[in-house]
Amino acid sequence: MFYMLLPDLEQRQALINHLRSRAFTVCFIICPAPFGYGRKFGGKPGDCPVTEKVSDQLIRLPFYNDLTEADQVFVVQAIKEFNPN
Repeated sequence: MFYMLLPDLEQRQALINHLRSRAFTVCFIICPAPFGYGRKFGGKPGDCPVTEKVSDQLIRLPFYNDLTEADQVFVVQAIKEFNPN
């Protein structure tokens, strides 16, 4: 799998929106501590500050068995076209 780490949540969301506008599915990571099982076992926001910060910055790029080389080039080109400003 291939990931990108963006400077902050705002830029991560902007890149996700940019890629989705080009029909890409992009996954993002949610820190487990304040959600789901993390909460069930006593986790709360602030328990894992580094993990929480990184989870706001990280996206997983499209990656699947049928991804062709042309698709890969298309993804890379779309990322290069991204302008967060």
